[in-house]
Amino acid sequence: MINRAIGILRSRFNNALSKAPPPPKPAAEMNVVEITEYNKIPSEISADRWWLFTWFVMIPVTIATGINAWNVESEHLSHGPPPYIPYDHLTQRTRRYPWGDGKQSLFFHPKFNPIPGEGYLADIEAAE
Repeated sequence: MINRAIGILRSRFNNALSKAPPPPKPAAEMNVVEITEYNKIPSEISADRWWLFTWFVMIPVTIATGINAWNVESEHLSHGPPPYIPYDHLTQRTRRYPWGDGKQSLFFHPKFNPIPGEGYLADIEAAE
């Protein structure tokens, strides 16, 4: 099983490093079938290059980016929200939301989203 995987990887790597051979004759002298057969060679090389790029570049980069995002977000969530300052231009509402008490948005989080004009829900409940 491992030998087969190594063999496939070796063949893809060798194929990706190869270059397409020159055409057997000028394109003006080739018929459609010959042109189609010749064009299969560069497409196989390109497919192997993209296969290697996907598995050995993009997947490790995606994993590293996910780890970095996790670390940054964990650090960000480790401290509380900033103090609430009731700016008028940030809390303008022309009408109430059609759910709940009408002040909380659909994706409301009591720790991180303040209620306009009142402050954070945790601070309001602690004061009562």
